[in-house]
Amino acid sequence: MDDVRIDIPSSLAQFTGGVKSFSVRGGTVRQVLENMHSAFPLLVGRVVDTAFQPLPFVRVYVGDEDVRNLRPEDAAVVPGSTVMILAAVAGG
Repeated sequence: MDDVRIDIPSSLAQFTGGVKSFSVRGGTVRQVLENMHSAFPLLVGRVVDTAFQPLPFVRVYVGDEDVRNLRPEDAAVVPGSTVMILAAVAGG
């Protein structure tokens, strides 16, 4: 298992001590998301649900592929990939 880079938006950086890009280990999408939550426990419940499916207002991409089109529990992640997390921002 090699490192996978995760990029998060500024709105979530408050839960990572200001870090917006970091690496975790993982060979599948689920492992990457689990390791992300282990590294930054304050992200728990802010990106994915207990089944590791993205919350309705969050999009998770591996490269250009939306994780909703994959099966997070077993979708392979190529070493050196980038996982990008986008969260909707409400306002008016």
